[in-house]
Amino acid sequence: TEVTEKLEEVVMIWIKQIRQVLLESEQIRREADDIGPSAELEHWKTRMSSFNSLLEEIKSSRVKKVISILQAARSKTLKQWKELDGSITVAANEAKDNVKYLYTLDKFFGPLAKASPV
Repeated sequence: TEVTEKLEEVVMIWIKQIRQVLLESEQIRREADDIGPSAELEHWKTRMSSFNSLLEEIKSSRVKKVISILQAARSKTLKQWKELDGSITVAANEAKDNVKYLYTLDKFFGPLAKASPV
C-alpha cells in the first residue's frame, strides 16, 4: 500500500502538469489582424509538437509501468488519468488536422504572400 500511495502521488503530479498544459493551450491568443496563415501554421505546428511529445512521454515504459501497477491496485486516480489521456489525444489530433489544413492553404496562398499581385 505504501508503494501504491507513492505512485498515486506521482500520477497526481503528472495530472496537475498535464492539466496546466491543456489550460495554456486553450487560452485565447491575441494577434494582429494582418499576420496571415503562416503565423497560424507556426502556432499549430508548435502546439502539435507539444502534444505529440506529451503523448510519447505517456506511452513510455516508465509511465506504463506506473499505470499498470495502479491498475492492479485498483487505484481511483486512474479515472482522472484516463480522462486526461483522452483530452490530450483529442488536442493532438486537432492540432494535426489544423496543420494539415494550413499546409494546404499555405501551398496555394504562400506564393501570393511572397510575390506582388502584378
